[in-house]
Amino acid sequence: MPRFLGDCINCTPAISLIKKHYPDSQVYLVLSEINAPIFRNDMSFKIIIDERKNNKIKGFLELVKKLRSVGDSAYVLMTNTFVDALVARLSKASAIVGYNKEARGFLLTLSLKFDRNRHYINRYAYLANALCDNKYQYLPELSLVFDKTKSSLHELSTFNIGLCILSAEKISRHYPVSSTVKLIQLIQESIHKDIGFFLIGSPAERETAENVVNQCQQKGLVNVQSLAGKTSITELVDDIASFDLLITVDSGPLHVAAATKTPTVALHSKGTSPFSLVCPKMPLLEVVNSRGSYIKDNDQVLDLMPEDIVNSVIKLMSKINTQ
Repeated sequence: MPRFLGDCINCTPAISLIKKHYPDSQVYLVLSEINAPIFRNDMSFKIIIDERKNNKIKGFLELVKKLRSVGDSAYVLMTNTFVDALVARLSKASAIVGYNKEARGFLLTLSLKFDRNRHYINRYAYLANALCDNKYQYLPELSLVFDKTKSSLHELSTFNIGLCILSAEKISRHYPVSSTVKLIQLIQESIHKDIGFFLIGSPAERETAENVVNQCQQKGLVNVQSLAGKTSITELVDDIASFDLLITVDSGPLHVAAATKTPTVALHSKGTSPFSLVCPKMPLLEVVNSRGSYIKDNDQVLDLMPEDIVNSVIKLMSKINTQ
């Protein structure tokens, strides 16, 4: 599985294809400890933890040992590194499917040409479909197992809006605190509902989220809370699934929302990949693009105007109400 949470979620259509084609086989996900919790609620497959990040050599040997203990297996490599292909080969796999990157083609039993213009979700599904003899034409939906009854929002009667703005350390995608406060104020003024606002994020986003809450309280906006750094990944999934609407920059929560069918307003500035290749495939999505008035990459996020975001929120809510 890939390194990043969003990419792991984008693999779920590929996993669905494999489970459909091989219903009597056990599916294993090989992934890092940090990403494993996102899948722990799904009992349809087993998880093997890749510990190479903590100790490259020992982790490499341990991973090979774990994979050999599984027995005869076919591997679909969602990553493009030479080392991952070598791990699969040393694990005595009967089939290894992957893209021919980093001169690793000789390690693969089925080597595919990589197309960088293909959407990430399609990249992963393309590999899985190759293992399935290219039988399938249609792409399954993104999916995650969640439980809304375990969410901290479960018993709230308000219209709950989540916000993910990241911290200033992720400068090109961090939505400014002052703009977030203005956005919350405009939403409250524009939408005649009893609204609860919830800031989400990792422990690294805790200070930023608390800053938003404090500034909102100074303006009399008392219905704003921070969940940043206060939830596990599985709890975060349950919370995102429980939001009536999520406003988020390009980050893991954006893909969680797609997999939990949560209506989303995505804020697009300068990301780590072209947005056309990572944009979620979901019906209830509005994308707000930076107006592009700035020259520097890291300044593009400043041109995501709160007024434009509010208009997209209203437009999305209209779609929700017609369903």
